[in-house]
Amino acid sequence: MKNVSLVVVILAIMAVSSCGALRNAEPVEPVTILEDWIIPHGPEQVLRELTWDLHHQKLHVRFDFEKEQVIGTTEMLFSSERSQSELVFDAKTMMFDSIYDVRRDRIFEYVQDSAIVTVHLDREYTAGDTLVLGISFVSEPPQRGLYFINPRGEDPVKPTQIWTLGQPEDNSFWFPTIDHPAERTTQETWISVPDHFQTLSNGLLIDSRILPGDTLRTDYWRLHQPHTPYLFVLAVGEYEITEDKKGDILYRYYIEPEFADYVSDIYKNTDTMVRFIEEVTGVSYPWDPVYAQAPVHGFIARGMENTTATLLYDAVQFDKRAAQDLSNQDLIMHEVVHQWFGNLVTCKDWANLPLNEGFANYFESAFRQYVNGQDEYLWKNHNDRLRYFEEAGQYRRPLIFSQYQIPEDMYDRHTYQKGGQVLRMLHDYLGDTLWWEGVNLWLERHAFDAVDVFDLQSVFQDVSNRDLSFFIDQWFLEPGHPYLEISHQISGNRAVLNISQIHDADRQPIFTLYPEVLIVYENGAKRERIRIDKIRNEYLFKADENIIDIVVDPERVQLAQYFRDISASTLFNRLQSEHMLVRAEALSMAGDFIEYRNIRKRISEMARNDPFWGIRLSAYDLVSDFAVKFDPDVAVNLAFHATYENEQHYQVRQRALDILRNMELPVSAYMEDVKHHVTVMMADTSYFTAAYAIETAAELFPYDVAEMVEPYAGMDSYQDVIKNAAATALSGSLTVTQDTVSSDDKLLHLLLGYASEPGDKVYSYIALSGLIENVEIIKKAEQPGIAKLYVNRLNDPYQRFRLLALEGLSRYGTAEHVDLLNERLEKDNLQNEERRALKDVIRVIEYNARFAD
Repeated sequence: MKNVSLVVVILAIMAVSSCGALRNAEPVEPVTILEDWIIPHGPEQVLRELTWDLHHQKLHVRFDFEKEQVIGTTEMLFSSERSQSELVFDAKTMMFDSIYDVRRDRIFEYVQDSAIVTVHLDREYTAGDTLVLGISFVSEPPQRGLYFINPRGEDPVKPTQIWTLGQPEDNSFWFPTIDHPAERTTQETWISVPDHFQTLSNGLLIDSRILPGDTLRTDYWRLHQPHTPYLFVLAVGEYEITEDKKGDILYRYYIEPEFADYVSDIYKNTDTMVRFIEEVTGVSYPWDPVYAQAPVHGFIARGMENTTATLLYDAVQFDKRAAQDLSNQDLIMHEVVHQWFGNLVTCKDWANLPLNEGFANYFESAFRQYVNGQDEYLWKNHNDRLRYFEEAGQYRRPLIFSQYQIPEDMYDRHTYQKGGQVLRMLHDYLGDTLWWEGVNLWLERHAFDAVDVFDLQSVFQDVSNRDLSFFIDQWFLEPGHPYLEISHQISGNRAVLNISQIHDADRQPIFTLYPEVLIVYENGAKRERIRIDKIRNEYLFKADENIIDIVVDPERVQLAQYFRDISASTLFNRLQSEHMLVRAEALSMAGDFIEYRNIRKRISEMARNDPFWGIRLSAYDLVSDFAVKFDPDVAVNLAFHATYENEQHYQVRQRALDILRNMELPVSAYMEDVKHHVTVMMADTSYFTAAYAIETAAELFPYDVAEMVEPYAGMDSYQDVIKNAAATALSGSLTVTQDTVSSDDKLLHLLLGYASEPGDKVYSYIALSGLIENVEIIKKAEQPGIAKLYVNRLNDPYQRFRLLALEGLSRYGTAEHVDLLNERLEKDNLQNEERRALKDVIRVIEYNARFAD
């Protein structure tokens, strides 16, 4: 699930090389690259020992929407692992009415701290003794574990929902349990809600009815197989549910009513994904025969793989127009595959989380290859590598890492992207047959169990009969990745390849790698595999015909960064390679050769005609970045070429507009045609391209933007991207032109329309911010009306809007607003930031009033 965004990438550069027999290395040491990245350190994190085994948990809950409380009871069936007279469970931010022995109806004393509860039992329990512990509780989750969305209906545009996210240890914020990844339990859940809501929980919906004497409907859910408590889930909302039975599995697709017609696009290929996993792993779907997916608002992750019941962020919902450009495939696949890798076989602690997430990341790519083809598979892996390298520029840690500060620290690109790439390398090293035998054994041997990296090593050693210590050590237990400096000398049909490991070997190991090498001849090519295991490595190759070029690791399987100098002629040849990643990485170096006319011409040809969209995108990137280096006619025509009729991928059409932004355009020669083209692109079939064209219009034609934007100002779109772009364009144009405006002016009229819309809308926030930035050029007669917009937001349910309202009143407010602000200042529930802002605004208004007098 959770991903983090860190900074700055060193681009991986495609290496030239040759392959053949290994020769003794020269004793001369290569130059080592030293960088500022760190290896994080902290105290060793060890999860507490489990001395009671939780077998089954019953959970009854209902909700106080006004107070944002969970009112519940739970019963947990335990067996003792040893002689003991205490039981510890996890419970945060909750109050207890009683804790008791269900079977003997006896109340227990207990001690509660901020995270755990220690129950003092009435006797000594020996190994094998059982206990059913009952608890009546009220919890008030502090935006952890369980989340109330618009619970009092204060936002007129956002639905009322409740949802949970338990990983890593957050479910114990809303119900008592054993919040430990190595615990496993079966589950029953009763959820009582007003009848207009739908609910979702783990397993099968057994019953749904209004019980005698109750005004709420109670839904009863049951999961018959044991899973870890962080996977318990609950969701409540107003949904339509589409059910689709495929084979023995019932798929339940939750959707907000306005998107009900697009379920097949939103949840496309879910069953195909399940069948793909079953086929390649040899293990059938391991849970009750149901799999549900539901979108929720305000989700703090993109998805969460709760057993049989995945939650997704609300942006997965889109209409037919957005479906031209968007796919939820990677996200849905990631969460589906977790039903096996993460849920069936679970990491025993958070240090081993990459075993869950690495497999999920790996299978995203594997399914792309299965459905979308080899180039899409390589492109995703290429970008996963670059995302990891970007983070590695800041810090590097072992994949298996127990020195985190909090478990959430493990949700980074090491765990996800590096984890997936390391498994890809293991697959490459073992070959298809041994890899899939190992995957099957991993699931069969450790089904419904908790694992660590040494279990992974044992499984793959057993199927391969190889010692994998070197692989586990360098990729799971050590930090970093290799830097490989490549050089070669080709003479006719002979070539010598030199590869040096030039990374900081004091902080990272010298790696052992087995890359393929692509040897390109005059009339063909072949691949050979080499072994890299020293600081300096040399290889000699001899062929029956002349060698033209040699590429190390052409599909970028090895998680290494490559460095070498390259000639213009070699680069030009690689820009024409039949291998997509060779072309991609040649483009990444082409900026250094942009002065060469033949290179620029080839880049232009690739932008128009390359068969893979990612290459066309990269080529347009280069033309945009170096627009002033290209002949103006060539650059402009390239930009004009990228319409829907000629270019099917929306990101490429979008990027082509950057050429127009970055060119030094002679107005008389081009601007009329440019304006026409931008106007055409504002009506593009893609919401995203159209939105970018609107922003482009504001940059190139700030004085005309109101006229250009007006036809689209009221258009509904995916996640409001059109209105967001229009609000940005109008605000930016106001700032650039600095013309005094009134509501009679179309630009201000449109901006005021956005600013006055209620609810949690990005375009409303943008418009309100734009009015603050441009107060000096808005006519005095308009300012009292604008001040009312900010007054209306003072009691907004969202703090960011309340703070923005105060900022607005600091610019538009007058003495007549002071009493209102003082009344608000007297409220008890104000957060410190808001209280300080209120005081500041009052002082500003009072000062301005005195100065005006």
